[in-house]
Amino acid sequence: MNHYLKASRVHVLSPLLLGFSLSACSALGSFGGESFIFEGELPADFSLKAQAEYDVADACNGRSQSKTFNKDYESAPHQYRFKIPVNYRSGLCEMQLAKVKLTINGRYGEKEWQQTYDNGGLVIVDKLPQGASAFQVNGSFTKAAKCLWLFQLSKAKSRQGEISKLLSCKGAGGHLVSNQLAQKTVRLNFEVSKEEKPYMRGYWLKTMRGWKPCTGRWGTSSEELCMDPPQFRTFMMNGRECAVYPNCIE
Repeated sequence: MNHYLKASRVHVLSPLLLGFSLSACSALGSFGGESFIFEGELPADFSLKAQAEYDVADACNGRSQSKTFNKDYESAPHQYRFKIPVNYRSGLCEMQLAKVKLTINGRYGEKEWQQTYDNGGLVIVDKLPQGASAFQVNGSFTKAAKCLWLFQLSKAKSRQGEISKLLSCKGAGGHLVSNQLAQKTVRLNFEVSKEEKPYMRGYWLKTMRGWKPCTGRWGTSSEELCMDPPQFRTFMMNGRECAVYPNCIE
């Protein structure tokens, strides 16, 4: 009889022990913490990737981690909105946001090679550098990044003489104080200039009809430094032979 009671107690306690064991295991998973909103506007044919990187904030023997947020291309101006953790618990480790890397992607044509990118980032600091913008009284931080398309003649052998572009975005980021970030809103709007400029200064000449690439000194397949008097070459754009950018025909 005693043997039966002991056996029964073992069977009764086992589910409780199992439940405790499962609870202990779940305590090693990720827990949510404080967060902030990162949002803004993107021009047509732009996309954005934000990679939040975290360092271990306590004495835990853990590794740095990252979380990635994406907003895809759209053919019209559009908005992005990410809820990014400021801190969270992963197992026994306290993870603290260190920075947010930004990849700003832009496309200027339908072909795969007709897209490029520039970088930016939010840097998390203990104290703002001199001259850096701070949060407003209403708890928001608003800034505009100015993007510019830079055109050139492609250096790739498969498309020599074809217009290709690079993207330059100034002001694509900022400094944020770590202990002021929770529950705040960071708004970074991306604007793209209607005017484009040559990537190589002095290699294209601006005329009444547009930009013309110079040639004549070395006779290479790319644009050359303009001489006096200047000599010009034609180039390819979307399957057409052109003399002036962006109008193609003078």
